[in-house]
Amino acid sequence: MRTSKWLLIIVVVLFGGIYFYNNYGMLNSEEMSDAQIEKKDHYEDDYYIYVDGEKYKVKDENTWMLLDEEKNYDFTYEWYGQKTPYIKDINQTGDHDSVGGGH
Repeated sequence: MRTSKWLLIIVVVLFGGIYFYNNYGMLNSEEMSDAQIEKKDHYEDDYYIYVDGEKYKVKDENTWMLLDEEKNYDFTYEWYGQKTPYIKDINQTGDHDSVGGGH
């Protein structure tokens, strides 16, 4: 009886740890291409864009100000747990210029 009780506790703790790691500890990343911004919004120091009904946070105010609702963008976004996804990289669709210029 004692062994089965400890075994049950170990299994519950193990599955609980895996669940919390997958939902709150692991960073997820995805890409979206040719996405048109439906709406831009901000609350105090937080800046957001909406694409296909989903809300994405833009961490930099200057980047947020440069985005245009009438243009399409390719972007990479990340999130973890139940947090709002945030934009990691963004580029205008069809703009294949490399960062930093060059010849």
